[in-house]
Amino acid sequence: MTSSELIKQIKVSTGLSAEKIKSALNNFQNIIAEELNAGREVQMPGFGNFVIVSYPSRTVLNPRDPKQKIVTIGSNVPKFRPHPDLTNAIKNKNYLPSDINSQTDIPQTTQANQDQGIPIAYEDLSGLTIPKKILALVPEHVARHFQAVPIGEKNGRITLAMIDPEDREALEFIKKKTGQELDLKICTKADINHILDQYSGISGELKKIVDEVGSDEIDGEKKSDNSEKPKVESVSTEEITETAPAAKIAQSIIRRAVREKASDIHIEPTEEEVIVRFRVDGILRKIISLPVEILPALVSRIKILANMKIDETRLPQDGRFQEILDQNEVDFRVSTFPTVNGEKVVARILDKSSGIISLEQLGFRGSAYKILEDNITKAHGMILSTGPTGSGKTTTLYAILQKLMNEKVNIVTLEDPVEYKMPTINQGQIQSNIGFSFASGLRSILRQDPDVIMVGEIRDYETADMAIHSALTGHIVLSTLHTNDAAGAIPRFVDMKIEPFLINSSLNVVVAQRLCRKICQFCREPIEIDAANMDVTKKEIENLPQAEEKPSKLQFYHGKGCGNCGQTGYKGRIGIFEVFELAENVKELVAKKSSGSDINNMAIKNGMVSLRQDGILKAIDGLTTLEEVWRVTKD
Repeated sequence: MTSSELIKQIKVSTGLSAEKIKSALNNFQNIIAEELNAGREVQMPGFGNFVIVSYPSRTVLNPRDPKQKIVTIGSNVPKFRPHPDLTNAIKNKNYLPSDINSQTDIPQTTQANQDQGIPIAYEDLSGLTIPKKILALVPEHVARHFQAVPIGEKNGRITLAMIDPEDREALEFIKKKTGQELDLKICTKADINHILDQYSGISGELKKIVDEVGSDEIDGEKKSDNSEKPKVESVSTEEITETAPAAKIAQSIIRRAVREKASDIHIEPTEEEVIVRFRVDGILRKIISLPVEILPALVSRIKILANMKIDETRLPQDGRFQEILDQNEVDFRVSTFPTVNGEKVVARILDKSSGIISLEQLGFRGSAYKILEDNITKAHGMILSTGPTGSGKTTTLYAILQKLMNEKVNIVTLEDPVEYKMPTINQGQIQSNIGFSFASGLRSILRQDPDVIMVGEIRDYETADMAIHSALTGHIVLSTLHTNDAAGAIPRFVDMKIEPFLINSSLNVVVAQRLCRKICQFCREPIEIDAANMDVTKKEIENLPQAEEKPSKLQFYHGKGCGNCGQTGYKGRIGIFEVFELAENVKELVAKKSSGSDINNMAIKNGMVSLRQDGILKAIDGLTTLEEVWRVTKD
């Protein structure tokens, strides 16, 4: 719909003059633009949200030729996320008065429409299940190559959903391949992957494989007639070819994990079966059960990919490999562990296509963001990120590095392992087996004339001592520490035998963080909370620092579940943070070797927003739920 068409329809509905409508629309656009430029999300109940999405500059694979790479330009793009009520109204055409519905034809989106300049309509495919006979109209390899899927057929025309409907090469090829005319829809990459998965989902893929070879042959050998439990043994490299059943299953598991945005794959043997679980948004969920006979071949296939010893089943092993999936490079960090039922495999997924996200995207806001930004610009000193494993500490350090990155600064990192490769940064990976540890590596880094040093983790006195002295000698040092809260970093250093005066002289700021699951923006709706939770919430809000803006209304939300979030109500994660810098009164407590609780109380007195308070503010903003905040902040 063009702006002139919109004005005409509003005029018919309201009776207002075209000039007044145009002026109102211009004012509406200006208000939204001002809010977005200020970094604020615009929420309109029942209508939707306007947000700014930052796309960093990155190198990606050419969709037409995966052997080549292209550079995308970084940009900030305004996005509109419609409310489900608006989406349903549009689908049912309830947004038009009855007289217009009866008298006005809504233009259909076809290729002819496109040629005539009529905009191509967006189609939400998240909840669609496409019949097999429709999918068969466009072969899977063609659909994957051109990122175009068939979603319907009528009167000899295929309705085709694409990411780029202006890809003439794709259109001509698909028309020639199918022999039919095309009606076009535009959709997201996530929607395309959702439909591509329906060509051959993991369950159907497994059933097909088992049907083809027989469950008694799936491990590469016929089972004997006796019903004893099969032995779990390794298999030879020759048996694990690209076309072997185990290889097909491994590839199917890997592909689905990446498309579901999983962070880890767990392959766990039991006495009766092999369980495959994915960790999505920090929560493990079961995906499928496999026959126990497949375990040796499946583990061997993954070991081959990760360049590990397939004949060593008694000791743990580590490896890594890279796959190209949906035109993106994806790294996998693999660990095997022998159990009484066979080898357990865990693969960490590092999807490079997501890029490095900014501090704002991570969830830093208000006073926490200002404190961190002020300390990033200091000429020297240490910035620490603390929290349990999997709380996003390294991601926060990468976001800080992105702010520090420029051609005038020499940045050197020491990581275990290097999770994301960043241009213009010298990244090193420790090798403990040959004596290249954090401590020895840090000693070498100081001879590389660095301005900024990132140490993946401070684990012992030697590393802590080197990091402290690096910060004292004119370097910016970033690192992580395993503590429950920000104030706990001080006693942790003292436990490592670091003198309090050295801590006071070198440490600038400490960040503590957790990751909460985000409410799915497609099925978010308001919710009433019980009196007990409301009392706790009100108390935390009352205790907010004076400088922090308190919400005027305590409204909370949840996701009711939809196709976009797998009926969980959650999609994605956001950080909650507490950030404090070492003010003079805090340094006095450090000098006295005071407890973590005393230092924490002083930090709160100085205006620090606690993890729980930051989580509650994000829950009021509709980003997460109170249940998630309680889950990640419980002692």
